[in-house]
Order: sequence, then structure tokens, then C-alpha cells
Amino acid sequence: MYKEYVVHPRYGDKPMYSGNNYSRDEIINSFWSYRRDKIFQETAIPANISNQNYSICPRKLYVDIEKSCRQCKRPFLFFAMEQKYWYEDLHFYVDADCVKCVECRKKEQSIKFLMIEYENLLKNNDRTNEQTKRLKQVALKLFQVGYITNENKVNQIVSQRVQPNKVPGTRRLCRSYR
Repeated sequence: MYKEYVVHPRYGDKPMYSGNNYSRDEIINSFWSYRRDKIFQETAIPANISNQNYSICPRKLYVDIEKSCRQCKRPFLFFAMEQKYWYEDLHFYVDADCVKCVECRKKEQSIKFLMIEYENLLKNNDRTNEQTKRLKQVALKLFQVGYITNENKVNQIVSQRVQPNKVPGTRRLCRSYR
């Protein structure tokens, strides 16, 4: 019986048996960190070392590893197939470790995109009405998740008036007639 792991959208929440028959010693000796990890021996798949980015010790096998998310503390699996993708397709350094579950990684990524959108909207002095509305939404969301901590700044953004019939670029045009 397995723990209830965080569900991965591609690989699920249970170890993925490979059908390969590697001994525990073969797996432990295939990469230095497997000695300390909780691994699922039946999930081992061979690695293509020529596609990896490493300095001294490549990963000769990939194996599903039980992890605890650094952020939410829930257990998740770092799947052998996911490792193969990370290290052979994306060429992450083989010592890079997955420390957050897929849900926390996705949440963090969406917040990063919101931060970029917020910065771009905030520095645009010629925002349209739609952009001003979007800035308010983004600022409130970032405040709710704790990335904007200055409540006065959020209140200032939220209280900005949306100008009727505002056309992009008219602010610059108006300034030129002063």
C-alpha cells in the first residue's frame, strides 16, 4: 500500500513499474544520491548518459523517488520518466533535485507570470481602461497570495479611476499641446 501522493498530471500518483529487473545494489550504485533516497526498485529505467549534463557522476538509471514538498510538505513522487525528461531532454544538471511537488511548482510559475504582468502594466503610463482593470485584478491577486505586502499600494492601484473613452496614446498627445 502506498501513501497518498500529490497527483502529477502526466504520471499520476503511483509508482510506474518499468518491467525491468535491476537489483537494489545496481540501482544504489547507479547514482550517488540514491543511497539516501526512498526509491521504488521496480520502477528503474536505463538512462542515456550521452544526453546528460554532468561533471563527474552521471545517472545510469532513473527510478521513482519519494519526496516531501519543501513548500506544502505533502509527499510526492519524482518519477523516473520525469527525471529522464529533465536530465536528457531539458539538459538539467544531473545533480539538480526536485524539491517541490508539481502543484507548488505550477503555482509558483503562475505567480511569476503574474509578477511580470504586474510590472509591465504598472510601468505603462498610457494604460487603456482594460489594462487598468487588469492591473487592479493582478494587484489584488498578488496581495492575496502575499507577494505584494504594502496594502496602501494596492489600495492606491484599486482606487485608480477608469477614464471614459480613453484611447491609447492620448495622454502623450495631450501633453504635447500644453
